Amino acid sequence: MIDFVASGRVFDLVAAILALEGLALLLVGRLPSMRARLFPPWRRLAPGDLAGFVVAGLGLSIAARAAIREDDWTIVAAGLTIAFLAHVYDLRRRWIRAA
Repeated sequence: MIDFVASGRVFDLVAAILALEGLALLLVGRLPSMRARLFPPWRRLAPGDLAGFVVAGLGLSIAARAAIREDDWTIVAAGLTIAFLAHVYDLRRRWIRAA
């Protein structure tokens, strides 16, 4: 188990699960019968709603994998930058929707 984490493969698994979660939520948002059971009638699940947290999670996974594997610092920085920009995008969408 320690090799699985130390090699960075655990973050590959996290990224795959996160991508599958985003895809599943996108598909659920497209099916009217499932959407009616899981979400309020006034709430539509758009791809933009999912993009913020999925991309932020993937950016953090990239950064953590690169840090664990002791890759170049620019890869860690790029992953963190991707996560930050996705987080700002998500906050902006929520702020505009709340106003």
